Amino acid sequence: MNITNLLAGVAIGAVVTTIAGVAYALSRAGEPVAGPAPGAAGPVFPTVRGENLNKRPFELPAGFDAPYSVVMVAFYQRQQEDVNTWLPTAAELAKDHANVEYYELPTISAQWGLMRGWVDGGMRSGIPAFAARERTITLYTDTAEFRRIAGIDDPERIWVGLVDRAGVIHWSARGTMNADSERGLRTAVGDLAAPQSKGL
Repeated sequence: MNITNLLAGVAIGAVVTTIAGVAYALSRAGEPVAGPAPGAAGPVFPTVRGENLNKRPFELPAGFDAPYSVVMVAFYQRQQEDVNTWLPTAAELAKDHANVEYYELPTISAQWGLMRGWVDGGMRSGIPAFAARERTITLYTDTAEFRRIAGIDDPERIWVGLVDRAGVIHWSARGTMNADSERGLRTAVGDLAAPQSKGL
């Protein structure tokens, strides 16, 4: 074999390998990095990396901005309407309790990681308010593993949870908010959170 052709082949192979490695790393950048501690009883919120629509990085759940967070996890774009049913109550609870925040967590397969800019850009264009973008954290992850760790049996309904920074799930519900699930969330927050306005 001509030495020039051999070197060219090696160089091309190295480039392809590098590109493949970068693609693989990027596609898996947000997947869960930890699940339940040994001996933990029941599901926990997975440790997972993400970025909000203002491009601020997070490692969750430790990186949540408040000790307790109401999180709305959606697996498909069509579930946004279900998420919207929870937002007024979540916003009210966060306003009235100094140690509560709320977040929307679009949870997307890691294979879309290379399209993060396009996907997040589309969501960003539809959410002009800075505060809403701040509370929307996209997770590009192994969604099946995420669900396994959190105890979410299927992705066909949104999952809403009250979690702390250690990943403890204090309360959870599935699907659209109704009177019973609203009452359950309010009770759970009332049992845990400091009842004082952040504005005071």
